[in-house]
Amino acid sequence: MKKAQGLPVSTIILVIIGLVVLIVLIAMVIQKAKQAGQETKEITEQECKPPVGVPAPIGECEDPIYGTFKNLRPDQICCKVKK
Repeated sequence: MKKAQGLPVSTIILVIIGLVVLIVLIAMVIQKAKQAGQETKEITEQECKPPVGVPAPIGECEDPIYGTFKNLRPDQICCKVKK
């Protein structure tokens, strides 16, 4: 009669440690993805208004602020406020 062959205890422990590490890495990636999504939302909700800048027609601004501003028309750019 043959004895049943099983996995050694050390192999089972290594698999469990590997799974724990994988779960921690997945949790970290999910957290960073959520944070990036929040930051993107904040950036797209910016407005071009003092003290940041003022809306100006494209081509008439010497010191533009590049980005997406929700209160600008397509023919405008955000221009830095001169102090």
